[in-house]
Amino acid sequence: MGGGSVGSSVAGDDDELSCPICMDVTDDAFAAACGYQLMPVDPQDTKEHIKATDNKQHARSLEPENECFQKLKNFDVSTTATDRPSSLVGGSCCHCGQRILLRSHETPRQRAQQEKVEELSDDGHMMDLLQKIDCLRLGSQDTSQTGPHTAMEGPVLRKEETGYDSMKREGCPSGFKDFKSMLSSFMEYSQLKVIAELNNGVHVGSWKVVSSIELNKDEELFGTAGISKTIEVFHFSSVVNGTAAGHGPVAKISKESKLSCLSWNKYMNNQFAVSDYGGIVAVHDAATSQSMIQFKEHDNRVWSIDFSHTEPHLLISGGDGCKVKVWSTKQEASVLTIDMRASICTVKYDPGSSVYLAVGSADHNIYYYDLRYVSEPVHKLKGHGKSVSHVEFSSSNNLVSASIDSSLRLWDIKKCAPLRVFRGHSNTKNFVGLSSSGDFIGCGSETNEVVVYHKDFSRPAAWHSFDSPCTGHAGKTADVCFVSAVCWKRDSSVMLAANGQGIIKVLALPFQQM
Repeated sequence: MGGGSVGSSVAGDDDELSCPICMDVTDDAFAAACGYQLMPVDPQDTKEHIKATDNKQHARSLEPENECFQKLKNFDVSTTATDRPSSLVGGSCCHCGQRILLRSHETPRQRAQQEKVEELSDDGHMMDLLQKIDCLRLGSQDTSQTGPHTAMEGPVLRKEETGYDSMKREGCPSGFKDFKSMLSSFMEYSQLKVIAELNNGVHVGSWKVVSSIELNKDEELFGTAGISKTIEVFHFSSVVNGTAAGHGPVAKISKESKLSCLSWNKYMNNQFAVSDYGGIVAVHDAATSQSMIQFKEHDNRVWSIDFSHTEPHLLISGGDGCKVKVWSTKQEASVLTIDMRASICTVKYDPGSSVYLAVGSADHNIYYYDLRYVSEPVHKLKGHGKSVSHVEFSSSNNLVSASIDSSLRLWDIKKCAPLRVFRGHSNTKNFVGLSSSGDFIGCGSETNEVVVYHKDFSRPAAWHSFDSPCTGHAGKTADVCFVSAVCWKRDSSVMLAANGQGIIKVLALPFQQM
């Protein structure tokens, strides 16, 4: 880091921090490439220094072609500061008297501190986080506030201190890297709280992978669909508050094929759609358990479906046939088809529009389409190393994606650029689910765990193990030991999760209020 900085290898003894003319040790030393020290640019100070050393004539007699300036040509010398002001200093060479601008020479201690900051150059958000923490703690000094203090524990900061200064004063290890490490360690080992659990008759070796789990519009019901060819609808409150005997589904629908995805209508509490391995997309009424309409244009397995957030009758689907289809519950034929070159693993409507959608593909890319102009995508997001299994809109301009390269990525859609890569879960083969709520992102893992990330940290913030009895077993039994679906309650710290054995759990973040 910081290669090429002047003085990066200079030791801290007095001989190397002294002026080569008067031999006085300088308080703030600066070094020229010629080996001579530079003094801060102050015409009066420079004049007095040269006069005091009786070297004014010598400084004037030197020309820019001399050895001093020949060496300076090999250094980053400029008459205008184009970098950050703090990284350039002006000075006068004590050997020749010429005024120049060049980078500051730092003491070993200063350099060590700078290197720690540079190591976190990809985590500039840490600076903002420290400022927020400082504000919280400074706020605790306001005696006009009533009620209990909610500020962070510890000594109150003096207002002139930065986060880094406070860490030094309070005895913390120096540098932002140490602070980040402490905070990450605290969060990484936070376990999610178990609020409720549905075993649903699960036994060792059972094959009841829950492919999809989702809450309805008012979050009173949630539905599950999976390879057991069964749709089940539960009352959320009865699962959380009831006894084990009261956890049965309020609706149960059997289908002919394995099920891959379930999506609730965003306007109608009892209406949902499911897709299956036979290529059928069907819309059902949860109150009557009856099928309302079926769409049969896909020739291959359909992996993903999603209802529009703005148009109640519209939904989209995509699968192995390399086609995205737009459907209307008012007609059996598709409204629109987008032909793509690879299998489609996931589709998602932009929550703020009925014409924009994201498509995750087996070609490792994410495509953002405008349905009014489908000949080319508006954006193509590249970065994953394998198939993109899930996409989820976390805000109006941010998209989260999951891939079987064992990573999640947060994207800025308008800039078509990644904001952060999240690693800490295992995912090389299966659909493990993806869901976001506010600052938190949840996904499953092939270690039979639920993993939660905070959008500002690349490492896990919390996790929960399903502690399945199949742990350590081989063969088909071990294949179902993964978390297969997750779903956050809207604007809440509570989430639903299910695994390959059909176990469903209601979980909550440990460091937030319920």
